[in-house]
Amino acid sequence: MKLIVQKYGGSSVGAIEKLKAVARKVVETRKNGNNVLVVVSAMGDSTDDLVALARQLSANPSRREFDVLLSTGENTSMALLSIAIQELGEDAISLTGAQCGIMTNDVYSNARILEIRPDRVREELARGAIVVVAGFQGVTGKGEVTTLGRGGSDTTAVALAAALNADACEIYTDVAGVFTADPRVVPQARYLEELGAREMQELAWTGAKVLKAEAVEFASSNNVPVVVRSTFEDGHNTWIHPHSAEETVFTPHRPDVAGVSGRTDVLRITFVQAPFRSNGYERIFDLIAKYDLIFGTTGTSDEAADIFISNLEIPDPAVFVREFQMQFGTQAKIMDELGAVSLVGFGLGSRPASLLEACTLLHHAEIPVLKSFSSRESFSFVMAGRFVNEAVRLMHRAFIESRRERLSVAVSAASSQRKGVMA
Repeated sequence: MKLIVQKYGGSSVGAIEKLKAVARKVVETRKNGNNVLVVVSAMGDSTDDLVALARQLSANPSRREFDVLLSTGENTSMALLSIAIQELGEDAISLTGAQCGIMTNDVYSNARILEIRPDRVREELARGAIVVVAGFQGVTGKGEVTTLGRGGSDTTAVALAAALNADACEIYTDVAGVFTADPRVVPQARYLEELGAREMQELAWTGAKVLKAEAVEFASSNNVPVVVRSTFEDGHNTWIHPHSAEETVFTPHRPDVAGVSGRTDVLRITFVQAPFRSNGYERIFDLIAKYDLIFGTTGTSDEAADIFISNLEIPDPAVFVREFQMQFGTQAKIMDELGAVSLVGFGLGSRPASLLEACTLLHHAEIPVLKSFSSRESFSFVMAGRFVNEAVRLMHRAFIESRRERLSVAVSAASSQRKGVMA
C-alpha cells in the first residue's frame, strides 16, 4: 500500500466548512487504497492573532513562551481535522511534532530539524489510521517546544515524507501550482507544470511564498518529489523534481528565466567600522542568529560588511531597529523598509549578459539598486521596498513575456516554412 503525505496550509483549513472539504479529500485518498499522513497549518490568520495577543503583553516576549503559544494554532487544526475525518467513518489520530519524533535544535521561532524518530507514526499507520500531524513544530532534546519559522509546515511534511520513505508528498495551497511570478502582482504570470529543485528553492528563498525554501532543500537532499496543488480547484499541478532528476526531466528548450520573485521584508545591517577589529561583529551575529539570513558580504579587515536579514520572524521590526541603533551606535547602521527582486533560472548566474540586461532595465526605469547578488541560479537586486512590485513586473515583461512571444513567433514561422516545403 502506498503512503501519501499531504500538507494543507492555513487558508485551506481556515474555516469549519473548509476543514470538512479537506477531510473529504483525505478520506477519498484513503479509499483509493493509500495510507495517508496529513500535515496541517494553523487555521487562517490564527497565528497572527496569537502574535497580536502576545504583543499586548510584551513588545519582546520570551522566545520560548512565544513558541509554546504559536504551536497551539497547529494543535487546534490537527484535532479538528481528525474529528472531521472520524465523522466520515475513517479512523484518524492527531499527533504533535513531539509525538511524531521531530527533533530540532534550540533556536526558538526558527528551529531546524535535526532528526526524525517516527516510530509512533509508523505504529498508527500500520494499524490503518489516518495520521494528522501538527506542522510547524518540533521538540528539542530537552523536551522544549520549538517552531520552524514561517512556512514551517512545508518542512514538516517533506521531512516526514523522507523519514517514512513516502511515495508522494503533496503540498495543497490556495494557488493552482507555481507561477512565473506572483499572479497578484503580475496578472500575466503563467503556470509552470514542472520545476527543478534548485530553481524552486531559489524562488522560495528570494520571496515566492508557495513553498518554504528549507522544505525544498529537504526534499532535494532526500530525493523526495513534491507536487504543489490547489486545495479546492482541480487542474494545475506543479511537480518539483529533486536535483538528481531535474537534469534529465527538462527539454533543451528550458527557459533561461523560470520566474521572477520579490520580497519586501528586508533589513540591511552595515558595519561602519572594519568588522574584525572589534567584538561588534560577534555581538551582532549573536543578536540576529535566530533570523533568516537572505544575503551577506563579510568584507575584509578594511572594508564594511553588509548583512541582509528577513524581518518576518521579528515580533516588532520597528522596535528591533530602535534597540539595535541604541545598542551599537555608530559601530553599525541599519536600514529597514527594503526589498529585493530576483531573476531565477537554471544556471542563470553563469550568464553575465542577463545580468547586464537586468541592470540596464532597472537603470532606465530609474529604480535605484542598493546592492546586487548572484548565485548559480539567480540574480538578486536589493532596493527600497516601494519599488519591488514595479521591478517584478518590469523583469517579468522583459525576461518571460517577451521571450515567450518571440518563441511563439519562431515556432509559427518554422511551421509556415514546413508547410511551404511540403506544398
